[in-house]
Amino acid sequence: MATRIVRDALAGTGIELVASCGVGAYDAEAPAGLRSAELMPGARGVVVAASAGTRLWRRFREHMDADRARWGEAHPYDAFIGATLTRADDALARAGVRFRRFEAAFHAPVRLSFIALARLVGLGHAGPFMLAIHSTHGPWWALRGAWLVDAEVEPPLVHEPPCVGCPAPCVGGWENAGGIVRATPEVRARCVVGQDSRYDDDQIAYHYDRENAVRRFQKSPS
Repeated sequence: MATRIVRDALAGTGIELVASCGVGAYDAEAPAGLRSAELMPGARGVVVAASAGTRLWRRFREHMDADRARWGEAHPYDAFIGATLTRADDALARAGVRFRRFEAAFHAPVRLSFIALARLVGLGHAGPFMLAIHSTHGPWWALRGAWLVDAEVEPPLVHEPPCVGCPAPCVGGWENAGGIVRATPEVRARCVVGQDSRYDDDQIAYHYDRENAVRRFQKSPS
């Protein structure tokens, strides 16, 4: 199955949460212009890959610290992730699976609704702030790529929404969850799920204060 091909190809990279669903489930929620018939006619499934915790970031830091001039690139983390996802592209191609890959990066030319995909494949459900919450990793994970594939895929994972029954201390109680709450580090840290997967401090700094973090990384690899 295409799901297993992607999962095996990404093993050890830090992008190791891999799940899938049939193309019918995807098309039922995709807006006009992003349905499978428009993006890749003949697709039979969608495979989604995500990272959690610190492994991907630490691999990236090793890559960047080997040549700190790379910190001057426009989107070095996205480029590193894209290169990592290519491992799955190559594996699918070797298996003779026709596919089209999509990235979750903000500058990607075509961006699917990854929040919807997380729910469809059973990786996470939308929480009271602007992230999908994983049942093990809480808010400390991120969707990285997806593939429309002309191949069989595994059925969605069984996922119990972790926010059901939670008093929502992340946002100060459910009565405060009606508006748009930004997923700040403080909000993430108050989630009762997944704190063992908390990002490294330098990873958090890169995501929330990138300019200052990059200046520090350029001076020192630590």
